Amino acid sequence: MQFNSIDFLIYFPIVTLLYFLLPQKIKWVWLLACSVYFYMCWKAKYIILIGFSILVTYAGSLLIQRWRQKRPALARLTLTGVLLSNFAVLFAFKYYGFFATVLETASAGHLLLPAFRFALPVGISFYTFQALGYSIDVYRGDLKAERNPFRYALFVCFFPQLVAGPIERATNLLPQFYERRSFDYDRMKQGLLLMGWGLFQKIVIADRMAVIVDHVYGEYQTAPGSALAVATVAFSFQIYCDFASYSNIAIGAAQVLGYRLMQNFNAPYLACSIKEFWRRWHISLSTWFKDYLYIPLGGSRRGTARTCLNVMIVFLVSGLWHGAAATFVVWGALHGLFQVVQTLWYKANARRLQTAGSLLPPAAAHLGTFVLVNIAWVFFRAESISQAGAILFRISTRWAESPFTLAALGLSLPDCVVGILAVGLLIAVDVISQKRDLRQWLVSLPLAAQWLIYLGGIAVVAVFGVYGPEYETAPFIYFQF
Repeated sequence: MQFNSIDFLIYFPIVTLLYFLLPQKIKWVWLLACSVYFYMCWKAKYIILIGFSILVTYAGSLLIQRWRQKRPALARLTLTGVLLSNFAVLFAFKYYGFFATVLETASAGHLLLPAFRFALPVGISFYTFQALGYSIDVYRGDLKAERNPFRYALFVCFFPQLVAGPIERATNLLPQFYERRSFDYDRMKQGLLLMGWGLFQKIVIADRMAVIVDHVYGEYQTAPGSALAVATVAFSFQIYCDFASYSNIAIGAAQVLGYRLMQNFNAPYLACSIKEFWRRWHISLSTWFKDYLYIPLGGSRRGTARTCLNVMIVFLVSGLWHGAAATFVVWGALHGLFQVVQTLWYKANARRLQTAGSLLPPAAAHLGTFVLVNIAWVFFRAESISQAGAILFRISTRWAESPFTLAALGLSLPDCVVGILAVGLLIAVDVISQKRDLRQWLVSLPLAAQWLIYLGGIAVVAVFGVYGPEYETAPFIYFQF
């Protein structure tokens, strides 16, 4: 069920209304039932996979807690079993085909694995990491294992963030299922505002940028370099708004129901370095990798060379997490390489950095970071490494091969104007939000001014949104991960 669909527009108010009408003791039961239904709307049989992950991590974590102090070796073995069983399912459904192809290519066709084709379960990478984070926290002693299997099931499949995050921590979300919930008008209003902003990001910006990207990248062999450059920048805003919109709608929906989810984006294109970009982009995944992979590998505690190696490992794994394709591996490797170069450069200029405070003027740092991110996005979006290479080659050498026209972008002049204005508004909101809470400011306005903005926002999304035939909804990009 898509957040930008009519189905969800009907589903969410019903869920919310009955949630606040039901007695406190069964509110969480209602949420669990609604979450299971939400996921089964895609493919009902794949609820078995979530059930398997829930069962293994629930039972395994209880055993880990029992053995953690008295029999640490057994607790460690149990955690290993929990990790391997979950990763095995993830491998079978997401990575088997990719590694079979790699093995066949590397062996020149001598090693062939049986061919299996599975539909990729929506959100499998998200809920798997969320469940595994819980088990690791129990093993570390950061969290007591949840005794109630159904409340734990709700933590894993809580519908607002089930399919595409944020990847929540059990220490934050699980205790909230024991808190009393009552209707709060101001909280509901702030949640709906965030959901509305998410719909604007998705329908007005992301889906409009998608028209440009699909059109130009679809003709990359003949498109002028200037059009490919514009399409690449358009993709950077498409994927940002597409993913941030899902996160905002998820966080807003949870807030309406009275739950606090972690922030997943914080104006990433305002970053002055790749390292800062990853502190602002997909924050829940970045911190997951930091806490559960980077730090256990040694983090930055074992010298510069080991730090650089750890960074590369994390970003190669991050690339694979996003997709079973060489393009995603290269995308991750590029971000890792950018960070390694940045680390070495800062280390080489440590004395100057101490004196001057920065090595580049802020404008140059912002622009340079944005350019590097866009270079990497080409591999993320391309269908193959050769296609990505051809696109980058044409951008750098075929800039004025043919006259640049709006027709080359696949959008009309009015649509281009709307797109530019919408992206300008997005940037303005990101800049202002660094200094003040815009939602808090908005709800503090006089009621008439508030409703003028609310109705205006609804009109903008309705009139300037991009829709398919018969108002068909465009899926979120991160559903494929």
